[in-house]
Amino acid sequence: MEIQARLTQKELAFKTLYSQYYAPLCLYAKRFVEPLTTREDVVSDAFMHAWEHLSTEELLSPTILSYLKTSIKNMCLNHLRHFGYEQDYLEKMEKDPIYEITPDSVYSLEELYSMLHETLEKLPSEQRVVFTETVLKGRNHEEIAKELDISLKSVTRYKQRVLDLLRKEFKDYLPILLVMLAEKTL
Repeated sequence: MEIQARLTQKELAFKTLYSQYYAPLCLYAKRFVEPLTTREDVVSDAFMHAWEHLSTEELLSPTILSYLKTSIKNMCLNHLRHFGYEQDYLEKMEKDPIYEITPDSVYSLEELYSMLHETLEKLPSEQRVVFTETVLKGRNHEEIAKELDISLKSVTRYKQRVLDLLRKEFKDYLPILLVMLAEKTL
């Protein structure tokens, strides 16, 4: 009795609400998610949200049960949606090695620059020149076409081939690499 005397009206309302509806709301959550621990987490989160955001009057209101059921339903659906995204991501990792995370896939800027240089050295000379002149030096296509005595379409095609190769070779690192190169050449 002495402990209850020290509880505020909001704490008393919450305690009563929690003791009456926690178990039934866990059963209600079973309509949406199966694992008991997930259901308990969702219901606890809904009660915490109610405690943090509702006034004493709202906790005592006849609509509180409807509020909690709606909160629990939405939290369960969000959980399922998030779980679906995780499953999709795991499937992508299994199917496509581009999603693999390995320690070898983290490179320093100097390593990236060295890898780019090696990749560019393997290209036919005209493609390498077109790429370095357009992307790294910022020259326009017409100047390069005239200088190399090739068509404007060839300049565009060569540049695109190199960019496609670099996208394939460097995957997620290409934007960083291009920014780094632009800063070095400026």
